Amino acid sequence: MSESLKDKSLKAFFWVLADKMGGSVANFLITIFLARMLTPADFGLVAMILVFFEISSSFIESGLGYALIREKTITEVDKATAFYFNLVMAVAFYALLYWSAPAISAFFNQPALTAIVRIMGLNLIVRALSYVQHTVLLHRVDFRTQTLVRFSAVLVSGTFALVMAYYGWGVWSLVARIGVMDVCITVLFWYLNPWKIAWQFSMQSFRKLFGFGSVILAEALIDKFFRHLVQLLMGKFYSAAILGLYTQANNFCNMAVNNLSQTLQKLSYPILAKLRDDHKALKQGYRRMIVMSSFIIMPVMVLMGVLAEPILTTFAGEKWLPATLFLQLLCVAGAVYHVNAINLDMLLVLGRTDLSLRLEIIKKIITAIAIIIGIQFGVYGLIIGQVISTYVALFINTYYSDKLLKYALSEQLRDVFLSFVFSAATGAAVFFLQNILAVNTLPSVILVLTAAMGFYIGLHWLARTEEIGFVRTYIVPQTLKLLGRNR
Repeated sequence: MSESLKDKSLKAFFWVLADKMGGSVANFLITIFLARMLTPADFGLVAMILVFFEISSSFIESGLGYALIREKTITEVDKATAFYFNLVMAVAFYALLYWSAPAISAFFNQPALTAIVRIMGLNLIVRALSYVQHTVLLHRVDFRTQTLVRFSAVLVSGTFALVMAYYGWGVWSLVARIGVMDVCITVLFWYLNPWKIAWQFSMQSFRKLFGFGSVILAEALIDKFFRHLVQLLMGKFYSAAILGLYTQANNFCNMAVNNLSQTLQKLSYPILAKLRDDHKALKQGYRRMIVMSSFIIMPVMVLMGVLAEPILTTFAGEKWLPATLFLQLLCVAGAVYHVNAINLDMLLVLGRTDLSLRLEIIKKIITAIAIIIGIQFGVYGLIIGQVISTYVALFINTYYSDKLLKYALSEQLRDVFLSFVFSAATGAAVFFLQNILAVNTLPSVILVLTAAMGFYIGLHWLARTEEIGFVRTYIVPQTLKLLGRNR
């Protein structure tokens, strides 16, 4: 990886980090405040219908964003073609959701869902208006603008939702939060990244983009359906309250895992796509991603699992205590989620969407079997099936990493071994400490987490690991250099 690309990557990383430390933390805190004012059933109602919006969004975008990012230069015709296609698809899917709303409501036996689906469906059109701007910013590796947009949207929409929740609007507070956020993001993208739309649609451009994007679309549809299948089944066979408890546990897990994993994918794809012809450099780039992301994610998942009960009760309140086992099980899966995501990203960068789709189909068949078996044992069996399928996917996702980049699962496990061992040791120490001290207040939870992370980093420091060496010799100096430049 060239120095200029390294510098660009580092700048992008710090803006993405600012996004996560600012936007995602603010988003999480707002969710916590809403959790204290609303009921698990309110969160469950919104969670019931997310699968329909996720699938609709996949059709609307159709993988064109990934296709545009791979282009060395995005032409005005390419942008206009993608824009019009996204907008037409958004209107079509809104009409479909509007018509299907009563059937969706009847499926879950929740009459309130008809109005919720019809109002939330408008977000599809709003989002379609800013897909191109977002893609262009990703292509430029401009995460500064994206961070400013997202942080502003989170604050405005969150404030709006909190006021509505305070005045007793219930589930509509969550609906409004999503809608206001999408409107803010779209308006700010157009304001900060203005673009004069060309009045033309090119079939040649569309065939070029959709030729690559169609496979990603198929993969995204399969992935999103199965990712939300557990929520779909919970909403159908259990109560909205149980689904709400699961959703809140998932929010805690996502705060630590999915945010970082999705950040890495968003950051790495436009950068490493430029190295797709240099397999040696590409392997080194992905190896560094797996090592450093495991250095962060593994201890966080272990600590969140060990301290699940006090974390839920002190942050969200006693009414969320039944979500404890959900959170612990999700943390077990979350410990390797990032490794799965990074291995799949390798195939996209190499342009092997055919292999990516093949793996996705195989994994989802296994996931379906695990869910069918798991649901026989109740709601927790359903989640355990999901966890098992995540670990089976680890073996499947690394198959082509070995074939194409010579980066086998065994080598990946060696790369993260010390982070795993030190995370387990830290978790054991905290578990022992929790049985001696009363960790049941917010200050005590924060104190224990801070001490645990210090202990974990100390173990890496004493072992002089590659991870701590990279932080000390590259991240810290480059951070100081970057901060000095920005003064």
